[in-house]
Amino acid sequence: MKNNNKILAKIMLAGALGFSFAAEAANYTLHTPAIPVAVAIAQDDNSVKQWQQELLGEYADVSKLTAENLRQAYITLLESARAKQANWSDQEWKKVHAVINQLDARKNVVEKQLGADDKAKIKLLQGELRALETKGDIKD
Repeated sequence: MKNNNKILAKIMLAGALGFSFAAEAANYTLHTPAIPVAVAIAQDDNSVKQWQQELLGEYADVSKLTAENLRQAYITLLESARAKQANWSDQEWKKVHAVINQLDARKNVVEKQLGADDKAKIKLLQGELRALETKGDIKD
C-alpha cells in the first residue's frame, strides 16, 4: 500500500508541475509584446548577414565557398571572434552560432572534396570557437 501512495504522490506532483508550467507559458504568451514573426525573422536574418560580413570578410558569401577556401573561412571566423569576443552578449553569440551553422552546412556540401588535413583543422577550429564561448560564459 505504501508503494501505491508513493506512485500516487508522484503522479499528483507531476500533474501539478505540468499545470504550473502550462499556466506560466500562457501568462508569458499573453504578456509579451506582439512582434509579427515574419518581421522578427527578417530582422534577425539581416543581423546575421551583417555579422557574417563582419566575421568572415571576403568569405561572407558562404554559398560560394569551395573546399579550397573553406578552411580559411573558419580561420578568419576564429581570428575575428578572438579579436571581438570580449564584449559579446549571449545574443551576439547566437548570431555567431548562426554564422558557424552556415559554415558547417557548407562544409557538409563540400566535405567529400576536403582533404583529411582540412577536415582535421576545421574540427580544431570549431573546438576553439566553442572554447572562446565557454571562456566568455565563465567570465560572466
